[in-house]
Amino acid sequence: MDNSLDLTAVRIPDDEVDLYNVTQGGWYAVDDEDKAVLGPFESLGECDRAIHDRLALVNPPPPAGRAHV
Repeated sequence: MDNSLDLTAVRIPDDEVDLYNVTQGGWYAVDDEDKAVLGPFESLGECDRAIHDRLALVNPPPPAGRAHV
């Protein structure tokens, strides 16, 4: 899995799919090199949730531990 944390939601119209090397238009999560990493999605909300989920998988929160006494 790519560990890039810089993903941006982008709406790719059908007539620009070749610029992003994707097969259909829609919302995509793209990295800082404009490479589509996730998608296509029907809405910006779906794309944002996928980006959030991806970041949680790549950079999970530390496990909750017991306090030292």
